[in-house]
Parts: sequence; structure tokens; C-alpha cells
Amino acid sequence: MDLVAVGRRVREERERAGYGQRALAELAGFSQPTLHRIELGTRAQVTLAELDRLADALDVPVRQLTTGSPVRGRVHIAARIDPAVAEDDKERALRLVVEVLELDARLDGGADDAAAAQQHRRRLTAPRPIGTTPEEQGRELATHVRSVLGLGTAPVADVDELIEHLTGVDTAVLRLPQPVDGFTVTDPARDTTLIAVRACDVPERQRFTFAHELGHLLQGDGAEVHQLGGARTPTEQRCDAFARHLLAPLEGIRTWLGPDGRVGTAAGPSVDERTAALLARHFRVSFPVMLIQLECLDLISTARKDALKGPTGVELSQRYGWGPAYEQEIDVSRTVRPPRRILERAVSAYRGQRIGVRVLAMLEGRGVEETQAALREAGLVPEVRTAKRADVTRLAARSHSRHESGDR
Repeated sequence: MDLVAVGRRVREERERAGYGQRALAELAGFSQPTLHRIELGTRAQVTLAELDRLADALDVPVRQLTTGSPVRGRVHIAARIDPAVAEDDKERALRLVVEVLELDARLDGGADDAAAAQQHRRRLTAPRPIGTTPEEQGRELATHVRSVLGLGTAPVADVDELIEHLTGVDTAVLRLPQPVDGFTVTDPARDTTLIAVRACDVPERQRFTFAHELGHLLQGDGAEVHQLGGARTPTEQRCDAFARHLLAPLEGIRTWLGPDGRVGTAAGPSVDERTAALLARHFRVSFPVMLIQLECLDLISTARKDALKGPTGVELSQRYGWGPAYEQEIDVSRTVRPPRRILERAVSAYRGQRIGVRVLAMLEGRGVEETQAALREAGLVPEVRTAKRADVTRLAARSHSRHESGDR
């Protein structure tokens, strides 16, 4: 057993659980200096019994400490990130996403969660593209998705729920490092996919990232890094176009504007800032995304688009009357939202005493006491298991029979 690797895993799990060395040492029945040496890998020997005590205190399987996660070694990863992001941030973001899939795999085998144990995957066949440019192909796919779901030209209410309904994959909002917008991670052994985006203070960016990742998923782009900076690949351009047209379809914009001249006349100015802001608000997209769509409709020129750029979502909300509502939406977009299916499984496992409350708290992104209080208020408490009384007479007879067999 590689004691250095074991020690590193113990430290990582301790930090993930939010324990200091002293607190974990007390829980597992070690002295703090002993745990320190175990984490450094300098202790001469670490027994499986000792690792079992540590695993029990950390509420993880002992194999997580001895051999690491089998899930981490087999997942396929697609990340939407800035190319300048540090490797440490990439690894930290990946670890957060993989931990969710690890928990999902760990919950397998429970008799009390059969309904939620597997993703109910739906395979939507993307139409063969007719267009030759990424913009045309992205728009075609978005139109197809809207047709399948019967959305017409209306705004999309919840993109994450749309993804789950359309494809059956899990979605989550996690506290990823700031340069990482999103991850799509697939565990091929369990045919499970998770799309996770960053908890942030720009609701429209969160929605756009979900839609962008859905584009990759539907096109079967596989595991790759989706760079946000530098030259955009045709694949990225196509998924950007898909997200724009899914969230803010051109026909929907035309319908909203109507024939009453709200966009001005040929003799006057085209779409002004207020109109573009109201459109962005209606379709829940960022102001720059709406400006691109208006340019696609030839309602503004490139020069006009560039001149209108600048105001943030917060500034526009205060300027045009939805400031308080936007503040509430920002609070929601900053909140961790674990995958509904996996959280359902975890709560069921908690009630069956298969996992502790700390695991649930980490999944929900909040404190142990807060999670425990919420569970208690909902009447979700661990089931009391009645220990079976041993039949002493039968055990004694079995033991006597073994001794007689051994004497022969």
C-alpha cells in the first residue's frame, strides 16, 4: 500500500469534510501528531483497521482511502473554461463535480431508492444539419429542440429542468472556481452524465452555460475542453449559436417587437437601449446576447451593437424597473443546487442510516446544523433499526458442531 498516496487521500477527504486535524483525530481515536504523520505518509505502518476508523469518521468507503476513486479514473470530461485558468483551479473544479458522481455510485445497491437509482436517459436524435456555417447549424438544432418540446417562440423558464426533461441527464449548480463556467462529466460504466455550472452572480450567464453544454451533449461532441478565450472553434461557435437561438429565438423577438413600430422607423434610430434591455429581460439572456440576435435580424448594425454594449445586468435592472426582482434572481444563481435525482437518493440513504448528515450537507452546499434542522423540520430522520436478538442455543449448537467436525 502506497502510504504517501493514502495520506494524501486522507487529507483531501478531511479537508472536503471540513475537519481540522485535531477534530478528525478525536473522532477516529488518534492523536493529532499520529494523524499528521499518516497524512504525510511518514508513519511506518497504517493498518486497515485504522483506515477503517478514519473512513468511518469521514463517512466514506475505506477503498476511497486505500485505492482512490474508481469513478475519477474512468469519467469523460468536457469543461467550459478560460484557457488562462490555473491547473489547480481546473483540478479543484473537477474534483467537486466528480465527488457528486462518486456519491451517486456509492449509493448503488440500496433497496430503498430503486426509482431514482438510474438516470432515465432519453436519446434525442439531432437532425442532419442543412446549414454550412456553425451559426446556421446551431440555429437549426435549437429550432428542432423547441419543436420537440412544443415551446414555440416563448421564453425558456428553467434551462436545467429543460435539460433533464429532454435528455434525462443530471444538472447541478456548484461552487466551482471562478474561471470555470461549467463541466459536463460522464461516467461510462454507469451511463450517467452530469452537467454542472458555476454558482455566480450573473443569472443569464448561468442559463447560457447550461444551454451551451446541452448543445455539446446533443451533438455528441464528447470529452473536450471548451475554451472561452482566444479563437473560437467551429464547435464552440455552433454551441454558442445553439444557446442563443434556444434561449432567444429570432421569431420570438419579432413577435415581441410586433408591427407597431416599437423599433423605430427607417428614418429614425433602430432599437434603442431600453428596447434591447426589455427584450433581454423577457428572454432571460444577457444584454450582449440580445444585441447579437438583433444584429442577426438586421435591426441594428454592427456599429450600433458595439455602441450599445457596456451596461451590466444590474445597471439595466435598476435603470428600467426590475431591480428588486433581479436581486432575488442573483441570490438564486449564487445558491448551490445539487442534482435532484442524486439528492433524492442521498436523503433516502440518510434515512436508512447508510450515510451521515455531513455527506448531505456537503452535497447541498450548506452547514451540517442547517441541513440537520431542515431535515428534522421535514420529518426526515434516520430510521431506528431494531437489533435482532441472537438465538444463543442455536449459536452454541453450531459452535459445538464445528468443534466436533474439527476433531474428526
